[in-house]
Amino acid sequence: MSIILEGNDITKRFDSKSGNEKLTILNSTNIQIEKGSVVTVVGASGCGKSTLLHILGGLDQPDEGSVSWNGQSIYEMDKKALAEFRNTKLGFVFQFHHLLPEFTALENIMMPSLIRGNTADETEKRARGLLEDFGIPGRAEHRPTQLSGGEQQRVAMARALINNPDLILADEPTGNLDEENTEILLKLLFDLREEEDVSLLLITHEKDIARRSDIIYELSKGQLHEL
Repeated sequence: MSIILEGNDITKRFDSKSGNEKLTILNSTNIQIEKGSVVTVVGASGCGKSTLLHILGGLDQPDEGSVSWNGQSIYEMDKKALAEFRNTKLGFVFQFHHLLPEFTALENIMMPSLIRGNTADETEKRARGLLEDFGIPGRAEHRPTQLSGGEQQRVAMARALINNPDLILADEPTGNLDEENTEILLKLLFDLREEEDVSLLLITHEKDIARRSDIIYELSKGQLHEL
């Protein structure tokens, strides 16, 4: 398999609460994600898992090190190119779904595609197809507050997929879901891998979820260790 995303010697520091010292959250961390693979990062709360995902996804910059997509450094891209990369190559799913409350489920899903410049008609057709795939076609006109937690997370996942990304980065995607909805969401994610050859990077503290992956890393003391 080919490596699509690679992080080399990623280091990230933050100011301590006192402001008198720097805390090293990531310390020369390395990771590779192959096309079509499922990679999971586990670790204790506060160990830096979300920070790592944000850096790999171009949402934050490391203090040292590099992140490459198909061999090209993403942090050498200008702002416009980096934004386009995030919008077209990556799909993000977070524990807190970040749906826009003033828009319907359908409109939330359509947003990244419209930003990309696709037509409203083709975007709506794709969005309705995703709602169908995820078993909630009747929720298209509902706003987030009218949806259950599991339904909101499915809408967030559909939004992440609207532009046919190569890699989904999911940060604790089941953290706020009950056992039944967790199983539904995980099945949807792993089915995507099988059906569309989408790569997955999952951040979680639940080792039971991680065991379904191809590669499991534990983040501890700023570094990744393969389990």
